[in-house]
Amino acid sequence: MSQSLHFFTPSSNISLPKHHSSLFTPSLTTSNRPFAVTTKQRFFTIKSNASSSSSDPKVLTTDNGTAEILSRVSQTPASSTDSSSIEVDSVTEAELKENGFRSTRRTKLVCTIGPATCGFEQLEALAVGGMNVARINMCHGTREWHRRVIERVRRLNEEKGFAVAIMMDTEGSEIHMGDLSGPPSARAEDGEIWTFTVRAFDAPRPERTITVNYDGFAEDVKVGDELLVDGGMVRFEVIEKIGPDVKCRCTDPGLLLPRANLTFWRDGSLVRERNAMLPTISPKDWLDIDFGITEGVDFIAISFVKSAEVINHLKSYIAARSRDSDIAVIAKIESIDSLKNLEEIILASDGAMVARGDLGAQIPLEQVPSAQQKIVQLCRQLNKPVIVASQLLESMIEYPTPTRAEVADVSEAVRQRADALMLSGESAMGQFPDKALTVLRSVSLRIEKWWREEKRHEAMELPDVGSSFAESISEEICNSAAKMANNLEVDALFVYTKTGHMASLLSRCRPDCPIFAFTSTTSVRRRLNLRWGLIPFRLSFSDDMESNLNRTFSLLKARGMIKSGDLVIAVSDVLQSIQVMNVP
Repeated sequence: MSQSLHFFTPSSNISLPKHHSSLFTPSLTTSNRPFAVTTKQRFFTIKSNASSSSSDPKVLTTDNGTAEILSRVSQTPASSTDSSSIEVDSVTEAELKENGFRSTRRTKLVCTIGPATCGFEQLEALAVGGMNVARINMCHGTREWHRRVIERVRRLNEEKGFAVAIMMDTEGSEIHMGDLSGPPSARAEDGEIWTFTVRAFDAPRPERTITVNYDGFAEDVKVGDELLVDGGMVRFEVIEKIGPDVKCRCTDPGLLLPRANLTFWRDGSLVRERNAMLPTISPKDWLDIDFGITEGVDFIAISFVKSAEVINHLKSYIAARSRDSDIAVIAKIESIDSLKNLEEIILASDGAMVARGDLGAQIPLEQVPSAQQKIVQLCRQLNKPVIVASQLLESMIEYPTPTRAEVADVSEAVRQRADALMLSGESAMGQFPDKALTVLRSVSLRIEKWWREEKRHEAMELPDVGSSFAESISEEICNSAAKMANNLEVDALFVYTKTGHMASLLSRCRPDCPIFAFTSTTSVRRRLNLRWGLIPFRLSFSDDMESNLNRTFSLLKARGMIKSGDLVIAVSDVLQSIQVMNVP
């Protein structure tokens, strides 16, 4: 027996069997254009007439039409299609075959590439271990060095079937240390005297001497100021000023890393007048951005963003330099100014990074956890991916196992449903990069599994983000599809998307099941790899959803990634629709 329901006007009443009455929550109130829903034998179709034309492919909604679709899908032999015509991450494919849909990790992992991980074999080991995005930090290394890393990542994707995206992180113009003139790190012990200077050295510099990139450093600091390195990982007290040199005594020992951020405090307050006057994007940053555009990176992360104006300016610059470019701009939230203008910055950007190390150097430490949660929640509400970064597993730079506090910190970021977690020094120059990545992956999987087992569906209110009627329809479809997926306990959500937007809307809902995102563009596929819960595929598809589903089932069954009887929900931005069906 078939059941029908229709969305017409805001006053329409919906009648559903009691056990399915919670599946749909219509909330479109901006138009009287109709929606139609028909169900039969666990097959649902929702179609929108908002953008239809006489040439649009039709989604069949009659009882006979539905039966016909099911019949056609079941008659498509898996052997008739070449399974190599769909591209999917080889590790994800193996995981799906071995452990099924529910085993897939939803939280994405970003690895900073450095001397410890820049070789092809090392990059492959990270990709196999779960790396979704490779980050290159322009604070370190030459552009030629970074170019070689980019080439190796691209080769890894082409030869091994990965979709690892590349994020280029700019240095920014805040005050920081220079290189350490040889060693990758140095340790400052309690009571040692170190010299911070703005002088340039042609010959090897004196022992315990650190260069600073800000010419006015010696003028601005005062005797008695507290100098924090890398957000307080090492602390010094200023004891003497001699021309361009500042003598400091170490009060909190720790590891000094090249290009670490420097802040100084006076009478318990951050001295930030000079920092506030520095430009967000330095001359070196603009050269690095040109490099990133030329090399075709997927993301550019901008350090110490103070306002939305900087983001908008950069986006205009990228568009002018490369009209075909679709590079996404990530705003790093790591300063007081970033927090003051948080919503406008996130709205202007394509995503955000919670850079907790530098942020913790500018606000009281006890405020960092609440700031992190606020940023994560706001990004999700505004449909922007968010990365939690800095010191997640800092101890694993030197030790093979993390502290229990670090594991708890990672768990909290996963519980907050951040899109991604990031390794910095742990993977760039640490002694155990693969083990650090394994910890992130295993903790993410465990917390996500626990969340699903406890049925902890958040009550977070997701505001409307669509700016047009068509976008509002897509939003409503994705909200309904995600709710249906949870209530029906489907195995997977399928989304066919040209731009990635509809896939991002599904990700925003954080459904229990994984989301298979099919796109015909390689660059879109890589960018989707930063989004929570998405498994991006590259697949050429048409405007005919029936044909797309037939072909997708055949391809995935041929590779052993799905099987007959699996329950899936399919949505599409080609033809705004929802379809629910068992794999034949």
